[in-house]
Amino acid sequence: MCPINLVGFDLDDCLFDSTGLSERARIKGIEAMIDLGLKINRQEAFDTIQEIVKEHGSNFGKHYDYFIRRLNHLRSDINLSYNTQYQYIAAAIIAYHKEKVDSIKLYNDVEKCLIMLKKKNIKSIIISDGSPVKQNEKILRLGLDKLIDSVFITNEIGIKKPNPKLFDYCLDMVGVKASEALYIGDRIDMDINPAKKCGIHTIYIHRGGKYDYYNDSREINDEGKPDYEISSLSEIFSIIDTINNQQHSIV
Repeated sequence: MCPINLVGFDLDDCLFDSTGLSERARIKGIEAMIDLGLKINRQEAFDTIQEIVKEHGSNFGKHYDYFIRRLNHLRSDINLSYNTQYQYIAAAIIAYHKEKVDSIKLYNDVEKCLIMLKKKNIKSIIISDGSPVKQNEKILRLGLDKLIDSVFITNEIGIKKPNPKLFDYCLDMVGVKASEALYIGDRIDMDINPAKKCGIHTIYIHRGGKYDYYNDSREINDEGKPDYEISSLSEIFSIIDTINNQQHSIV
Protein backbone atom coordinates (compact mmCIF):
# COMPACT_ATOMS: atom_id res chain seq x y z
CA MET A 1 0.00 0.00 0.00
CA CYS A 2 1.10 3.57 -0.68
CA PRO A 3 1.94 6.18 1.98
CA ILE A 4 -0.12 9.31 2.63
CA ASN A 5 0.29 11.57 -0.41
CA LEU A 6 -2.57 14.02 0.13
CA VAL A 7 -4.07 16.04 2.99
CA GLY A 8 -7.41 17.75 2.40
CA PHE A 9 -8.90 20.50 4.52
CA ASP A 10 -12.25 22.11 5.05
CA LEU A 11 -11.93 25.92 4.99
CA ASP A 12 -14.37 27.71 7.31
CA ASP A 13 -13.74 27.10 11.04
CA CYS A 14 -11.01 24.64 10.13
CA LEU A 15 -8.30 26.92 8.72
CA PHE A 16 -9.66 30.21 10.08
CA ASP A 17 -12.27 31.34 12.60
CA SER A 18 -15.14 31.96 10.22
CA THR A 19 -17.87 31.88 12.89
CA GLY A 20 -16.04 34.24 15.24
CA LEU A 21 -15.19 36.63 12.42
CA SER A 22 -18.82 36.77 11.27
CA GLU A 23 -20.07 37.44 14.79
CA ARG A 24 -17.55 40.24 15.31
CA ALA A 25 -18.48 41.74 11.95
CA ARG A 26 -22.20 41.66 12.79
CA ILE A 27 -21.48 43.49 16.05
CA LYS A 28 -19.55 46.15 14.10
CA GLY A 29 -22.59 46.56 11.85
CA ILE A 30 -24.86 47.03 14.86
CA GLU A 31 -22.47 49.56 16.38
CA ALA A 32 -22.35 51.51 13.10
CA MET A 33 -26.14 51.88 13.09
CA ILE A 34 -26.17 53.00 16.73
CA ASP A 35 -23.38 55.51 16.02
CA LEU A 36 -25.46 56.86 13.15
CA GLY A 37 -28.34 57.50 15.56
CA LEU A 38 -30.46 54.34 15.79
CA LYS A 39 -32.14 54.40 19.19
CA ILE A 40 -31.72 50.84 20.43
CA ASN A 41 -29.89 49.14 23.25
CA ARG A 42 -26.73 47.43 22.01
CA GLN A 43 -27.56 44.06 23.62
CA GLU A 44 -31.13 44.11 22.33
CA ALA A 45 -29.81 44.87 18.86
CA PHE A 46 -27.27 42.06 19.02
CA ASP A 47 -29.87 39.58 20.28
CA THR A 48 -32.17 40.57 17.42
CA ILE A 49 -29.55 40.13 14.71
CA GLN A 50 -28.57 36.74 16.17
CA GLU A 51 -32.22 35.73 16.12
CA ILE A 52 -32.42 36.63 12.43
CA VAL A 53 -29.23 34.69 11.67
CA LYS A 54 -30.66 31.64 13.43
CA GLU A 55 -33.91 31.90 11.48
CA HIS A 56 -32.45 32.51 8.02
CA GLY A 57 -28.93 31.05 8.20
CA SER A 58 -25.51 32.65 8.30
CA ASN A 59 -25.23 32.91 4.49
CA PHE A 60 -28.46 34.89 4.12
CA GLY A 61 -27.68 38.19 2.39
CA LYS A 62 -30.23 40.47 4.04
CA HIS A 63 -29.66 40.20 7.80
CA TYR A 64 -29.59 43.97 8.30
CA ASP A 65 -32.57 44.57 6.00
CA TYR A 66 -34.65 42.18 8.10
CA PHE A 67 -33.25 43.70 11.28
CA ILE A 68 -34.55 47.16 10.31
CA ARG A 69 -37.87 45.77 9.08
CA ARG A 70 -38.33 43.94 12.37
CA LEU A 71 -37.66 47.05 14.42
CA ASN A 72 -40.05 49.10 12.29
CA HIS A 73 -42.85 46.60 12.86
CA LEU A 74 -42.23 45.54 16.45
CA ARG A 75 -40.97 48.71 18.11
CA SER A 76 -43.68 51.38 18.37
CA ASP A 77 -41.06 54.01 19.19
CA ILE A 78 -39.13 53.35 15.97
CA ASN A 79 -40.67 54.54 12.71
CA LEU A 80 -37.97 55.02 10.11
CA SER A 81 -38.52 56.60 6.72
CA TYR A 82 -37.63 54.67 3.58
CA ASN A 83 -34.42 56.62 3.00
CA THR A 84 -33.37 56.50 6.65
CA GLN A 85 -33.84 52.73 6.74
CA TYR A 86 -31.36 52.24 3.94
CA GLN A 87 -28.86 54.65 5.42
CA TYR A 88 -28.72 52.47 8.51
CA ILE A 89 -28.48 49.30 6.43
CA ALA A 90 -25.69 50.79 4.30
CA ALA A 91 -23.75 51.89 7.39
CA ALA A 92 -24.06 48.39 8.85
CA ILE A 93 -22.91 46.71 5.63
CA ILE A 94 -19.87 48.99 5.33
CA ALA A 95 -18.82 48.27 8.91
CA TYR A 96 -19.51 44.55 8.52
CA HIS A 97 -17.33 44.16 5.44
CA LYS A 98 -14.55 46.37 6.83
CA GLU A 99 -14.27 44.12 9.88
CA LYS A 100 -14.24 41.02 7.71
CA VAL A 101 -11.45 42.44 5.56
CA ASP A 102 -9.40 43.86 8.44
CA SER A 103 -9.62 40.91 10.83
CA ILE A 104 -9.55 37.75 8.71
CA LYS A 105 -6.53 35.61 9.57
CA LEU A 106 -5.43 31.99 9.63
CA TYR A 107 -5.36 29.98 12.83
CA ASN A 108 -1.82 30.05 14.22
CA ASP A 109 -1.05 26.43 13.32
CA VAL A 110 -2.07 26.57 9.65
CA GLU A 111 0.82 28.18 7.77
CA LYS A 112 3.50 26.09 9.48
CA CYS A 113 1.51 22.92 8.77
CA LEU A 114 1.08 23.70 5.07
CA ILE A 115 4.75 24.61 4.66
CA MET A 116 5.75 21.33 6.30
CA LEU A 117 3.47 19.37 3.96
CA LYS A 118 5.19 20.97 0.97
CA LYS A 119 8.60 20.05 2.39
CA LYS A 120 7.43 16.45 2.72
CA ASN A 121 6.06 16.49 -0.87
CA ILE A 122 2.54 15.81 0.38
CA LYS A 123 -0.16 17.50 -1.70
CA SER A 124 -2.69 19.76 0.04
CA ILE A 125 -6.19 20.66 -1.10
CA ILE A 126 -9.22 22.54 0.19
CA ILE A 127 -12.72 21.09 -0.23
CA SER A 128 -15.27 23.69 0.79
CA ASP A 129 -18.97 24.36 0.43
CA GLY A 130 -20.01 27.76 -0.82
CA SER A 131 -19.85 30.32 -3.58
CA PRO A 132 -16.68 30.15 -5.73
CA VAL A 133 -16.23 33.94 -5.57
CA LYS A 134 -16.76 34.24 -1.80
CA GLN A 135 -14.63 31.23 -0.92
CA ASN A 136 -11.82 32.26 -3.26
CA GLU A 137 -11.92 35.76 -1.80
CA LYS A 138 -11.28 34.24 1.64
CA ILE A 139 -8.51 32.06 0.24
CA LEU A 140 -6.77 35.03 -1.38
CA ARG A 141 -7.11 37.28 1.68
CA LEU A 142 -5.69 34.50 3.86
CA GLY A 143 -2.78 33.88 1.49
CA LEU A 144 -3.78 30.24 1.11
CA ASP A 145 -3.43 30.36 -2.67
CA LYS A 146 0.35 30.31 -2.16
CA LEU A 147 0.24 27.40 0.27
CA ILE A 148 -2.43 25.03 -1.12
CA ASP A 149 -2.04 22.93 -4.26
CA SER A 150 -5.70 22.75 -5.34
CA VAL A 151 -9.06 24.22 -4.31
CA PHE A 152 -12.46 22.60 -4.85
CA ILE A 153 -15.61 24.69 -4.22
CA THR A 154 -18.88 22.76 -4.22
CA ASN A 155 -21.04 25.34 -6.02
CA GLU A 156 -18.57 25.35 -8.91
CA ILE A 157 -18.54 21.54 -9.17
CA GLY A 158 -22.27 21.09 -8.64
CA ILE A 159 -21.90 18.55 -5.81
CA LYS A 160 -22.33 19.68 -2.20
CA LYS A 161 -21.23 18.16 1.06
CA PRO A 162 -22.06 15.66 2.48
CA ASN A 163 -22.32 13.81 -0.85
CA PRO A 164 -19.38 11.35 -0.97
CA LYS A 165 -19.23 11.82 -4.76
CA LEU A 166 -17.64 15.21 -4.07
CA PHE A 167 -14.69 13.58 -2.32
CA ASP A 168 -14.37 10.87 -4.99
CA TYR A 169 -14.28 13.59 -7.65
CA CYS A 170 -11.54 15.53 -5.84
CA LEU A 171 -9.42 12.39 -5.44
CA ASP A 172 -9.78 11.65 -9.14
CA MET A 173 -8.78 15.21 -10.07
CA VAL A 174 -5.54 15.08 -8.06
CA GLY A 175 -4.81 11.46 -8.95
CA VAL A 176 -4.66 10.07 -5.42
CA LYS A 177 -6.29 6.95 -4.00
CA ALA A 178 -8.54 7.23 -0.94
CA SER A 179 -6.12 5.09 1.11
CA GLU A 180 -3.39 7.65 0.38
CA ALA A 181 -5.44 10.61 1.62
CA LEU A 182 -6.30 12.34 4.88
CA TYR A 183 -9.19 14.76 5.27
CA ILE A 184 -9.43 17.24 8.14
CA GLY A 185 -12.66 18.99 9.09
CA ASP A 186 -14.59 20.51 11.97
CA ARG A 187 -17.97 18.89 11.23
CA ILE A 188 -18.90 15.25 11.69
CA ASP A 189 -21.87 15.42 9.32
CA MET A 190 -20.35 17.43 6.47
CA ASP A 191 -16.67 16.44 6.64
CA ILE A 192 -16.02 13.19 8.49
CA ASN A 193 -19.00 11.06 7.39
CA PRO A 194 -18.65 11.54 3.60
CA ALA A 195 -14.86 11.25 3.64
CA LYS A 196 -15.09 7.98 5.61
CA LYS A 197 -17.58 6.58 3.10
CA CYS A 198 -14.95 7.10 0.40
CA GLY A 199 -12.28 5.25 2.40
CA ILE A 200 -10.32 8.42 3.22
CA HIS A 201 -8.52 8.60 6.58
CA THR A 202 -10.38 11.19 8.65
CA ILE A 203 -9.25 13.69 11.27
CA TYR A 204 -11.68 15.77 13.31
CA ILE A 205 -10.18 19.04 14.52
CA HIS A 206 -11.56 20.67 17.65
CA ARG A 207 -11.61 24.43 17.06
CA GLY A 208 -14.31 25.23 19.66
CA GLY A 209 -16.68 26.53 16.99
CA LYS A 210 -20.44 26.17 16.73
CA TYR A 211 -20.20 22.65 15.28
CA ASP A 212 -17.65 21.31 17.75
CA TYR A 213 -19.42 18.41 19.42
CA TYR A 214 -17.45 19.04 22.62
CA ASN A 215 -19.64 22.13 23.10
CA ASP A 216 -22.84 20.20 23.70
CA SER A 217 -21.43 16.82 24.77
CA ARG A 218 -22.90 15.05 21.77
CA GLU A 219 -22.28 11.35 21.43
CA ILE A 220 -20.84 10.31 18.07
CA ASN A 221 -21.96 6.93 16.75
CA ASP A 222 -19.51 4.47 15.20
CA GLU A 223 -20.48 5.50 11.66
CA GLY A 224 -19.55 9.11 12.31
CA LYS A 225 -16.54 8.50 14.54
CA PRO A 226 -13.39 10.00 13.00
CA ASP A 227 -10.23 7.92 12.75
CA TYR A 228 -8.35 10.57 14.71
CA GLU A 229 -9.11 13.73 16.71
CA ILE A 230 -6.77 16.67 17.20
CA SER A 231 -6.70 20.17 18.65
CA SER A 232 -3.82 21.45 16.53
CA LEU A 233 -2.66 20.80 12.99
CA SER A 234 0.84 20.15 14.33
CA GLU A 235 -0.50 16.76 15.44
CA ILE A 236 -1.16 15.48 11.93
CA PHE A 237 2.45 14.57 11.20
CA SER A 238 2.64 11.90 13.88
CA ILE A 239 -0.69 10.58 12.53
CA ILE A 240 0.76 10.44 9.02
CA ASP A 241 3.78 8.54 10.37
CA THR A 242 1.48 6.11 12.20
CA ILE A 243 -0.60 5.42 9.08
CA ASN A 244 2.49 5.03 6.91
CA ASN A 245 4.05 2.58 9.36
CA GLN A 246 0.83 0.57 9.54
CA GLN A 247 0.60 0.38 5.77
CA HIS A 248 4.26 -0.57 5.51
CA SER A 249 3.80 -3.41 8.00
CA ILE A 250 0.81 -4.71 6.00
CA VAL A 251 2.93 -4.84 2.88
